[in-house]
Amino acid sequence: MQDTATVGPLGALAQQARIGREVAANLAAGRFRTDCQVIVSLSSGKALGIEALTRPGGRPPLDRPDHFLAAAAEAGLLIETDRAWREASLRRLGSELPAEQLLFLNVTPASLLMGHTTGPGLEAVARMHGLAPERIVLEVTEGERVEDFDRMRRVLGGFRSRGFLIAIDDAGAGPSSLQSMVELHPDFIKLDRWLARDIEFDRSRQSMVEALVRFAEQVRARVIAEGIETVEQLDTFVGLGVAFGQGYLLGMPGARPVGVAPVIGVRIRKRAAARKQATTEPGQSRVADLVEAAPAIAAETPGVQVHGLFQANPHLRVIAVLDGGLVAGIITRGRCFEWMSGQFGLSLNGRKPAVQLCTPATTVQGTAVVRDAARVALERPLATAHDPVVVLDERTYSGVVSTTGLLEQMLAEEVAEARLLSPLTGLPGNRLIRRRVETVRASEEPYFLIYADIDNFKSFNDRFGFAHGDIAINGLASVLGEGGDACAVECFLGHIGGDDFVAIVHQNDLVAFQLAVARGLERRWFDSGGRLAIDRVTVSVGGVPLAGAEELPYEEIAAMVARVKHGLKVSGGDRFAVFESWAAFEDAPRIQSRVA
Repeated sequence: MQDTATVGPLGALAQQARIGREVAANLAAGRFRTDCQVIVSLSSGKALGIEALTRPGGRPPLDRPDHFLAAAAEAGLLIETDRAWREASLRRLGSELPAEQLLFLNVTPASLLMGHTTGPGLEAVARMHGLAPERIVLEVTEGERVEDFDRMRRVLGGFRSRGFLIAIDDAGAGPSSLQSMVELHPDFIKLDRWLARDIEFDRSRQSMVEALVRFAEQVRARVIAEGIETVEQLDTFVGLGVAFGQGYLLGMPGARPVGVAPVIGVRIRKRAAARKQATTEPGQSRVADLVEAAPAIAAETPGVQVHGLFQANPHLRVIAVLDGGLVAGIITRGRCFEWMSGQFGLSLNGRKPAVQLCTPATTVQGTAVVRDAARVALERPLATAHDPVVVLDERTYSGVVSTTGLLEQMLAEEVAEARLLSPLTGLPGNRLIRRRVETVRASEEPYFLIYADIDNFKSFNDRFGFAHGDIAINGLASVLGEGGDACAVECFLGHIGGDDFVAIVHQNDLVAFQLAVARGLERRWFDSGGRLAIDRVTVSVGGVPLAGAEELPYEEIAAMVARVKHGLKVSGGDRFAVFESWAAFEDAPRIQSRVA
């Protein structure tokens, strides 16, 4: 739109009047079309719904929605435009919306506060076109500042009482967005697209999104990220826990909703599954789970272009240099500016190829365990100690990961795993036991699941008290640890609870494990000081093979090994029995021998 300063006051008035007439004529003639864009779950890749997008059909510059709305506001026709576009969207999309999806409609605060859009009126129009209010989300736009939040809450409460859902649109863009999120209790918070720009590089943006996601969880709202255009942005939003996404990568706007491409849907599900596992099941994460996007350039790229890349993107920290498809090194932001600074820096280094300017990179495979990668990063010389680590997929460049990121993840894993250890024995608890069983039985190695507990422990505990009971439990943990130490293949020990323990022992180590446990139990393992008036405490140990149990539910395996242990106790206890196969278990014969 032309600057009024260049046409004078009278010309500006005339131009404003002309534009106002054009806006009114476009509204009267219905010269606009309704498109839509899909909103996608960032956990399943399925469509949550669609947003109605109106495209005006006026002459430039009124063919752009933002210019048309600005002109409508100047002409005093914004509310009429808002209502006409919304009703056209319901008329156009109401009958086409799949039954399980939502329709997102934009609405201005002024239209709500001035009573031009009312709950009864909008419900009537929606039902006329086949939509119940429960399937409509009103996006309160952030283009105008809300001054009276008490009144806005009452107005939106009227819509909510009829079933309409509420979203704060373009959160973070307008002056009152934070207050709107707190005061209006939205069902959805739609992040403004500026947050998506460079989010794969920018820790500040990532931190803000993380904070908004945590806030949304507390107030039972769901976050929608707008402006997702690259897989790097998508991966970042999924990793940050954003619930839904919208953008060209997930589906282009059009007359008909375009669903997410199958390959993108698969990517979403894989990334979401990896995030869920990392946040709910502590364990050894892989470096690929932490990889950050960083651009790569050809070896012959001149230094002046490298400098330009850093200048154009203030959030860019590092660039990888590829020579023949292989990583030749990295150029960090600090080193680039150091080389190009000063009176002659640019003239001396601007023409040099990137391969001459880069620093040798520390590389790790994406499949590497975070703990191992952190060790590699920490062992570097001081000059490169703070450089990002380059992540490879075999020989192909994947991205980078910071030393800080590796250390933070390693610490988080250690803290999370510590929460799942038995406070009495320090051994892994039930969740870690289950994870190890699932991992081992999926392998081709012949492992056995061994169950051990103290015979008649309740009577012992009742007679001598819980303090001596804890001593006996710790004593059994120590004896089982001696059995594990005797194994050639690493043995896993876990503490189910009380006096119940499990061990996962390789078939080749069964005899060594049994003999070591027997030797340990021959000592006064439960009463080293000889203070208790009891001759001995016995232990029953039973086991089943994990080979052949690949298709059995974990709960069924646990029940079977418990039956083995129960059978030993019924037969008098003080025994070590292992079924050689599942067929042997079904036929009931056991290989039994006394533990001590």
